[in-house]
Amino acid sequence: MVNMKKSGYKYIFGPVPSRRLGISLGVDIMPHKTCSLNCVYCECGRTTDLTIKRAEYTPVEFIREELKDFLSDNPKLDFITFSGSGEPTLHTGINEIVDFIKADYPQYKLALLTNSTLFSQSNVIEQVLGMDIIIASLDAATEKIFIRINRPHPDLDFKQIIDGLICLRKNFSGQLWMEFFLVPGINDSEIELKKIKNLLTNVKPDKIQINTLDRPGTESWVKPVGKERLIDINRFLSGFEVIKDFTPEKNSFVLKENDFSRFLSTLKRRPCTDKDASQILGIHVNNVRSCLEPLIKSGKIEKKEMPRGVFYIAK
Repeated sequence: MVNMKKSGYKYIFGPVPSRRLGISLGVDIMPHKTCSLNCVYCECGRTTDLTIKRAEYTPVEFIREELKDFLSDNPKLDFITFSGSGEPTLHTGINEIVDFIKADYPQYKLALLTNSTLFSQSNVIEQVLGMDIIIASLDAATEKIFIRINRPHPDLDFKQIIDGLICLRKNFSGQLWMEFFLVPGINDSEIELKKIKNLLTNVKPDKIQINTLDRPGTESWVKPVGKERLIDINRFLSGFEVIKDFTPEKNSFVLKENDFSRFLSTLKRRPCTDKDASQILGIHVNNVRSCLEPLIKSGKIEKKEMPRGVFYIAK
């Protein structure tokens, strides 16, 4: 049998320090950039397969085997998170993976990061009821803004998306968090902010979070909201919260054997700063650049300056 810890994983990545979920092991059950949206701010790049068709895009058995291999060491994790480079609810076997983790590794909490588009489809809500937290995004209160920011599959209906979220709230007993991503000049006017506040309040989530560009996005014209403006928007919305930085415990996780293949797998889904890379690789931040320089020279990764620092991005 192939030793996955040495050869690397295809479907799981990290653990990564998450601003919302602490130390999170990512489970990416979709092929790269298979999604129902093509958001202008996505850190994973442009969607190459824009679809709303649900299927078993990746074999459930292969995902289970990788999870078994990784979790056999009983790693310290705050969450196992269904996320990555595509929309997880497109996968028809998501409930099988959830049930497997809950049965064999009940000590771990599960989170789902979703773009909210498919909850009106048959069985989708039923298949995610085993999650502990669902973080669902909604960046617009009208179809016009939705199309500008999220560039959806043409068969998606905005009203049905909202109805699906309301139905999810009625049936889901876990924590439902809503995320609102600010795109300056499009959804940050007083009129749009009032509309989104009313809409998200009607969904009745447990928490509403404001997000802004933190990692390099798909379109270069998308910029982060300035700190003062973010404070003003948060005060105006009242009841929302700004997603804050997360500082993991020292040495809370260390990649064994300097496994850069796993680090590259993570970068494909989540660009990282030197501090993020330090935590993931288990090396001092001062040594990150020298360790990653060969990957930069070989063209496997590149660097990009952002307000929060220099980000490493897999090509």
